[in-house]
Amino acid sequence: MSYIALLDSEGNPVKIDPADVVLIRPTPDGPVFQTKDAMYYYPTTLEELLIVLKDVGFERLDRTNIVNLNQAKAFDPKARKVYFEHPWGGDSKFATVSEANVSKVQHLAKEESADYKTKAILRPSLFWKK
Repeated sequence: MSYIALLDSEGNPVKIDPADVVLIRPTPDGPVFQTKDAMYYYPTTLEELLIVLKDVGFERLDRTNIVNLNQAKAFDPKARKVYFEHPWGGDSKFATVSEANVSKVQHLAKEESADYKTKAILRPSLFWKK
């Protein structure tokens, strides 16, 4: 069974079975979903979407986004970006992270594996004469 995530008249998240909707009416604030018993509102701002999606793993990381942390794979603390694949590249999808929200994704920070070249072990015969 599928559900629609909406807000009730007090702004609380609810899941409505589409079969229970009798009418959808457009308003200046977004569509209103009418059932036989109540009216529900479609979330139209990031704040409202976060109310509806917080229980399934979404978090606000910056004023311009909310991110599904279940999909986040890595965090670059220098650029303050969260990535949805690791390793990430130039074409990788990312979301910015405000300094105030770094703690929400700090656990995703990945150490870049250092590619240390070890020098060949020097044999004493190269330096000392026998």
